[in-house]
Amino acid sequence: MSVRQYGNWIDGDWARPGAARPIERRSPAHGALLATFADSAFAEVDAAVAAAKRAFRKAETWSDLAGGERAHLLNRWLDLVAADSEQLAVMEAEETGKPIRFARGEVAWSIELGRYAAALAWQIPGEALSHLGAPNFGLITRAPRGVVGMIVPWNFPLVTLFQKLPFALAAGCTCVIKPSELTSGTALEVAALAAKAGLPPGVINVVTGTGAQVGEALIDHPDVQMISFTGSTAVGRKIALRCGEQLKRVGLELGGKAANVVFADADIDAALDGALLGYVLNQGEECVQGSRLIVEERIADEFVARLAARSGAVRVGMPLDESTDMGALIHEQHMNKVLGYIETGKREGARLACGGHRITAHGLEQGCFVAPTIFAQVRPEMTLFREEIFGPVLSVTSFRTMDEAIALANDTRYGLGNGLWTKDVDKALLVSKKLRSGTVYVNTYLETAVQLPFGGVGQSGLGRENGLEGLLEFMDVKSTFVKLGKRPDALPHACS
Repeated sequence: MSVRQYGNWIDGDWARPGAARPIERRSPAHGALLATFADSAFAEVDAAVAAAKRAFRKAETWSDLAGGERAHLLNRWLDLVAADSEQLAVMEAEETGKPIRFARGEVAWSIELGRYAAALAWQIPGEALSHLGAPNFGLITRAPRGVVGMIVPWNFPLVTLFQKLPFALAAGCTCVIKPSELTSGTALEVAALAAKAGLPPGVINVVTGTGAQVGEALIDHPDVQMISFTGSTAVGRKIALRCGEQLKRVGLELGGKAANVVFADADIDAALDGALLGYVLNQGEECVQGSRLIVEERIADEFVARLAARSGAVRVGMPLDESTDMGALIHEQHMNKVLGYIETGKREGARLACGGHRITAHGLEQGCFVAPTIFAQVRPEMTLFREEIFGPVLSVTSFRTMDEAIALANDTRYGLGNGLWTKDVDKALLVSKKLRSGTVYVNTYLETAVQLPFGGVGQSGLGRENGLEGLLEFMDVKSTFVKLGKRPDALPHACS
C-alpha cells in the first residue's frame, strides 16, 4: 500500500508542508499508515485567507460572474469528481474505517448535493417591490458574504463538506476549508479537481492541521466573514462565543440524540430494518444516529428480541471488504470512550440485549471494532438515554400513550432529527408536528432529498444546510429604495 502524502492546497496549487512533522493517518481497522498531512498553523491559514480574499474581490473572477457561469464551472468540477468517485470512496473508507459500499453512496450523494447547488446559482432569489407608493420602488437583493471558513468533521468528510462548499460557491463566496486532521484526503483531492475544472485560483483553499492551530486561526482571522462548522456541541458552543465576540456570521451543525419512535401499528419489519440501520450506520458515528429506540410497550419485548437477532447478523469487518456492514471506529481513544459508555449502561442497571464488547476475532484484533449493542429497559435519567455516545449503541425505552412517546422523544437538549413509524396518517402528522427537531423521518430513517434543508434546534445548532436555505446561509440581504421622478423637498423653506 502506497502512502499518500499531501501539502496544503492554497491559491490553486499545492503548497509544501512547513518544517513541522506531518500528521500521520493510520488505518483504524488495521493500523497501517495511509497518508500524511501538513501540520499547519497561522501562516498557512493567513496565506489561504489572503488567496480567498483576492479571488473574491478580483473583478469578474468569481463573485461577479453570472450565476449561470458559476453553475457551468461547478458542473464541470462535479463531472471530474464523478469520474474519480471510486478513488474518493476508497480514501473515505480507509481514512474513516467505514465500509466501502457506504462510502460509494456518500460520494454519489455529495455529487447530487453539488448538482443541486449549481442549479440554484442560476436563479438566486430576489424581489422587486412596486407597491411602496408612487413614485417609489424597492429591491431586495442578495450578495455573497465573502470568505467563508469551513470546519468539517471526520465521520462524513465529503458529505459534510458538500453540504457547505457547493452552496457557498454557488452563492459567489470563496472558501478556506479545514478538514479533520484524521480524514483530510478527499477535501484536498476535490480542491485540486476544482482547479482542473477551471475554477479560479483562491476560490477553494484547504489547510490541514489541528483545531487548536488551524481551526482557531481560521475562526479569529479578520478577513473571514463567516464560519460554517460541523462537529460536537461542546466545540460549536465555543465557536459561537468566539464568532459572537467578533460579530462574525456562524453556521453550526452539531450533535444529536435522535429518537426512533415505533408504534404498535407500524410495519414492524420496516421499522426493524430502519431501527437497525439507524444505529449501526457508520458505526454509529452519526449526528442523526437513531440512538434512542422508543417503542410501544405491548410490542417492546418482541421488537427488541428481533432487533437483537438482526444486530447479531451485522457483518463487522474491514472497510474495503465488499460484504462489510459496519467497520471500525475512528481511533482507539474513541473506541475506549464508547466501551466506557457500555460499562456505564451496565452499572446503571439497563439490560444488555446484545453486543457490549470489542471485536477482536477473525483478523480484527488490530482495529477499533465494537459489536452492535442494544440496552433495554433504559430509563430517561440514565446516561445512555441522555448523552451522545457516537458509537453502535442503542438504548430502548417503552411507552404506553402517544403523548408519553412525544414527551420521551423531546426529553433531550438536542434537536437534530427524529423518526417515527406508524401506518396511521393522523398519528404520523400529529406526532411529527410535535417532535422538536429540525428533521423528522416518517416510516423511514436517514433518508432525505437535496431540496430539504438540514439542521437542528436546541443544542443541535444554528442555521440550515442543503435546500434553498443552504444557499441563503452564505448570502447577505440588501434593501434598495429607489425614488422615481422628482423628489419633493423635505425642507422647502431652506431652498434658495
